[in-house]
Amino acid sequence: MILVIGGVYQGKIDYVKDEFNLQEEEIYFCSYEDININFNKNVIANLDKFILAMIKNNKEPIIYIKDNIEKFKDKIITCEDISCGIVPLEYEMRLLRDSIGHCLSILSKNSDKVVRLFCGIPMELK
Repeated sequence: MILVIGGVYQGKIDYVKDEFNLQEEEIYFCSYEDININFNKNVIANLDKFILAMIKNNKEPIIYIKDNIEKFKDKIITCEDISCGIVPLEYEMRLLRDSIGHCLSILSKNSDKVVRLFCGIPMELK
């Protein structure tokens, strides 16, 4: 598993496509409405959107990640890192921030490689 994290518009998708020579059709883009992940693609992009969709549907994203960790093993995953900055006032957004942090911790422990992108510059963390 390869985990690529970074803030919004930091170049995560471009990095993944360039670094691993992938095409758009090899990427599954998570959405705010979908609580199912297509594991048939090489890349699972925007995991943060999936996590928010799970929260909005009263599902437990942390449990989902733990229960399905084997399905993620051969994937490249991108996720927006929202751990920096001000803690949101709204309960749902605080829950999202915490859930993304927990999910990224689980995924990073199980990843072979973790890359953080900042201003388009990749920094290998693991």
